[in-house]
Amino acid sequence: MIVRRRTWLYRLAGQMFAQLISFERPVTASMARSVIRRKVGNPLEIWGRGNTDPVPIHK
Repeated sequence: MIVRRRTWLYRLAGQMFAQLISFERPVTASMARSVIRRKVGNPLEIWGRGNTDPVPIHK
């Protein structure tokens, strides 16, 4: 199953926190990774985020 998401989080090597990137249309992980690679560098990790995913609350 190929997952398509509009919102992706990524982390570059040496970064402690994830950065957010969003697209107008849902894209696959490989499409998101290629855009991230072109714009900011090779991502160490990448996660897709859907509208129904719970938002964690940190206290």
